[in-house]
Amino acid sequence: MKKIVLTGGGTAGHVMPNIALLPYLSGCEVHYIGGSGIEKQLIAEQKGVIYHEIPCVKYVRGKILDNLPIPFKLAKSVSAAKKIIKDIKPNVIFSKGGYVSLPVAYASGKIPLITHESDMSLGLTNRLIKHRCCKVCTSFDVTAEGLKNGVYTGAIIRQELYGGTRHSAYPTLLVMGGSLGSAAINDCLLSCIDTLTQQYTVVHIVGKGKASGKKIPRYVELEFCSFMADVYADADVIISRGGANSLFEIAALNKKALIIPLPKGASRGDQVENAEYFRRKGLVRVLNQDELTPNRLINELEKTQSFAPSSLEVDGTKRVAELLLRT
Repeated sequence: MKKIVLTGGGTAGHVMPNIALLPYLSGCEVHYIGGSGIEKQLIAEQKGVIYHEIPCVKYVRGKILDNLPIPFKLAKSVSAAKKIIKDIKPNVIFSKGGYVSLPVAYASGKIPLITHESDMSLGLTNRLIKHRCCKVCTSFDVTAEGLKNGVYTGAIIRQELYGGTRHSAYPTLLVMGGSLGSAAINDCLLSCIDTLTQQYTVVHIVGKGKASGKKIPRYVELEFCSFMADVYADADVIISRGGANSLFEIAALNKKALIIPLPKGASRGDQVENAEYFRRKGLVRVLNQDELTPNRLINELEKTQSFAPSSLEVDGTKRVAELLLRT
C-alpha cells in the first residue's frame, strides 16, 4: 500500500486543501504531520488519517527579537519530523505550506517532496523549500511559469462544496475574513449591519474568538463554519478577504463577490496580488481596505449585486492527487 505524508497548517487555508485530497487517496495509508494548532483539530475529524504532532515555530513579521530563537526551535522540530518520517517510510511527502510544513520539508531527505502554492507569489515556506521539491504545483498559471520545477495544476478545492443545498428564501450576504477573522471587515460590517439586514440575511464568519455576541434579526454570527457547502449555496453575494483558497472557491462556484484584500504591510502583499489577478479576469470586484467605510461598503455591495462574474475553470484537485499517486 502506498504511504503518503501530508503536512501544512497554522491556518485553515493550509489544512483544508489537504483534506480536499483525501477522497482521492482512499487506497493509500495517509499520515499527517503537524503541530498543536488548527490542523490537529481539523484532521482529527477525518477518518483513516494517522496524525503525528511535532513542535512548530512561527516566524513573526516585524518582530526581530521574537524570531531570534527560531533556528534552535526549528532544529528541534526537524529532528522530531525526521524520526516520524523514518518510522513511516512514505513514498511521497506533500506540503501545503505554512510554517507547520517547514520542518517536515527539511526532514524529507531523499523522500520525494511535492508542494502546492495557492497564492500568485510563493509564500515564505515555499520559497525556502522549492529547491528541495521535485514538483511545485501552483493554483495560478503565471506562478508555474517562473519555476524550473513548477507545474500548473490549478487550485485544490473540496468537492463537497459543489453539492450544497440552499435553505434561505431571503437574499443572503456571506461575509468571511479567513479562519483568523478580520477586525477591519468585522468592525465595518457591524457599523452598518442594521442597513444591510434590511436587504439581506447576513451570515458572518468572524474568526475564532472574535464573536461580538450581538443578537440582531437576520444576522448570523459564526466563529468558524464546518458546513460551507450549504453556506455557499445560500450566498447571493460574498464579502471576503483575498486569500487564494477563498478566491478559487468563489470562482469555482461562480459567485458574486466583493474582495477586500489584506493590505501589504499586514502581510507580504499576496492577497493584493491575488485579488488584482481575479479582478482583471472579471471574476470579482475589489475594494481596498484603506477605502473601507460603512457607506462605501454599502455602495460597493450594490454594484456587486448587479455584477456578472466571468466563468473560469480553476479546479485542479484531481490533477494534484494524480501527481501524488504517480510519484
